[in-house]
Amino acid sequence: MTPFPYVWRWRYRTLEYPGVHARVPWFGDSVDRAGQPCRVIVRGSRNSALLEFEDGYRVITSRAGLRRR
Repeated sequence: MTPFPYVWRWRYRTLEYPGVHARVPWFGDSVDRAGQPCRVIVRGSRNSALLEFEDGYRVITSRAGLRRR
C-alpha cells in the first residue's frame, strides 16, 4: 500500500457574498492542490476528514473531493 493512497480532485470553489463573486483555490494556502497525493489521517462526522499532503500540509475538508490513486 502506498503511503499516500488518495488524490485530491477539486480545483476551485465559488465564494458568493452580497456584492462579491469569486473563484478561489479550495484550500486557504492559495495552492491549487488538484491532482496532489494525500492521505486520510482521521475520518470525522458529516463526511469530513483530516488530510495530509506529501509536503506536510494538513487540512480538514470534505471526503467528497478524494479519489483513489
